[in-house]
Amino acid sequence: ALSMSGQLDEAERYYREALFLARELPDPEGVAIYTGNLADLALDRGEWPEAERLAREALGLAENLGHQELIASGSGQLAKALARQGRGAEGRVHAGRAVAIFRKLGSPDLAEAEAVLDECRE
Repeated sequence: ALSMSGQLDEAERYYREALFLARELPDPEGVAIYTGNLADLALDRGEWPEAERLAREALGLAENLGHQELIASGSGQLAKALARQGRGAEGRVHAGRAVAIFRKLGSPDLAEAEAVLDECRE
């Protein structure tokens, strides 16, 4: 809710606390989710290199878990971060992966993934 209302600093504090707790438990799925949430915050702030770093980390964690929705999300985040850094060609494969998985899952996130794929093609 804080992130959606634009209170990004406050949201980041809670995401980092949740990430710390997930690592301590350990809760690998939680670590992947909260790392992805931080990648989203970096994207919202226009911090493209940081978003790329966090998205790569979240994607790797999701791949280790085999969690398709998280893989799609991380792939889309990574593609968007790359496209915003002028590296759309590099991001295209990640965006395509996100589209394919979200389509297969019937996810409401498909439209956003398709928009990122289009951005990578520009």
